[in-house]
Amino acid sequence: MAMLICSLFFMSSAALASYPKTFTDTQGREITLDEAPQRIITRAPDEARVVIALGYGDKLIAGEQATKSCLCPMTFGNVAEGCLNCYETIIDGRMPDLPEISTRYDIYFEEIAKLKPDLIFCGNLKDAEAFEDKIGCPVVVLGGSGWNFGEDGYYDSIRVAAEALDAEEEAEELISFALNKVEMIESVTKNVDPEKKPKVYFASRGAGTGFYDPKEGRDFTRTEPNYDPLVMAGGRNVASEIEGNTVNVPLEQIIAWNPDYIFISNSAAGNNTGLEFIKNSPDLASINAIKEGNVYNCFYPHCRGQPPDRNLLNMMYMAKIMYPEEFKDLDLEKEGNEIFKAFLGVDGVFTEYADYMVWPREYLDSLK
Repeated sequence: MAMLICSLFFMSSAALASYPKTFTDTQGREITLDEAPQRIITRAPDEARVVIALGYGDKLIAGEQATKSCLCPMTFGNVAEGCLNCYETIIDGRMPDLPEISTRYDIYFEEIAKLKPDLIFCGNLKDAEAFEDKIGCPVVVLGGSGWNFGEDGYYDSIRVAAEALDAEEEAEELISFALNKVEMIESVTKNVDPEKKPKVYFASRGAGTGFYDPKEGRDFTRTEPNYDPLVMAGGRNVASEIEGNTVNVPLEQIIAWNPDYIFISNSAAGNNTGLEFIKNSPDLASINAIKEGNVYNCFYPHCRGQPPDRNLLNMMYMAKIMYPEEFKDLDLEKEGNEIFKAFLGVDGVFTEYADYMVWPREYLDSLK
C-alpha cells in the first residue's frame, strides 16, 4: 500500500491541468496563473520539498543555498558527506548543479531574472512582495511549519501548492500518508492517562555550544512550547505553557520542571558532544531524566525551515523511546525510508541518514 501511495505522488497531473486558474495562497493573496508552470524557483528548502513531493521536481530550476544539504541530509557546504545516493539521484540527478539563488540572508534577484521563472514559491509575505517587485512572475506564499500537523498548518501549505500545480489528487495522497503515520502513533498514545505521560524537555537547537550561545541562542536552553511531534508521541512538553515559539528559558526553570526525559536535537554527524555535556553536567544532576539515564539525541527539527520528514521521524522515535513495549514492533528504519520516499521520491534515504549521523544507527543496532 505504501509503495502504491508513494508512486502516486510522482505521477504527472498534466492530463488534469486547467488553466488559466485563480486561487488564494496561505496569506489570502489572490494568485492567477495563465498556464501550467514549467520553470519553478523556491526560496527555501521547505518549498522545494513540497514541489518534489507533489511530483514537480522536474520543473524545479533553482533553490536556496541550503536546499542541497537540507533535502538529502548532508554536511552543509560539503557534499562529500551525507546521503550521497539521495543527493545524486533526486530531481533526476540535477541536485549537484541546481543553481543557488539565495542564502539565509540574501536573495540574488538578478540571477533569478536570468533564469526566467514562471512561478516562485516562498514562505513569507515580505519575500513575496520583493519577488513580485523585482521579478514580476506569480509568487505563491506557502508558509506553514513542517511540525504543525494540524489541519490549519502544514497541510494547508501542501494544498495551496497543489492548486498552483494542478496536483490536488497528489496532495490528498500525501496528506493521507502523513495522517496515517500520525494515527499509527496516536492510536496508542491518546489512550495513555494524561497524568501518566512523561514530562519532556526538548532542546530543539541541541547543546553543541553548552547551556547558552550568546551569538544566536542555539543551545540547550532553547526550546519549543508548541512541538506537535513530542505531544503526539505521548510526552508532556514542560514548556507548553510558555507563550510564543522558539524561546530560551533559564536553566533554573528547566531544573524546576524536572523532566522525566530530555531530547537533544543533534545534526552533528558522529558527534555526541552536546549529549555527553548534558548527561554529565553537575548543574543538572538533580533532574529525573539525568538520574534515570533518559537523555537522548533526536532528529534536528530545523533546516532553514521545519522539514516534515524529519519531524515525523521524531514523533515515531520519541514514542518508541518513551513507550518501548507499546512500540516494540515499530520498525523505525522501514518507516523512515517510507517517509523520506514520500517527500523526496528516493529509496533508502533514512538508511543513509542513520549511517551518516551514526547515533541513529547505534540506536537501531541496540534494539536487535
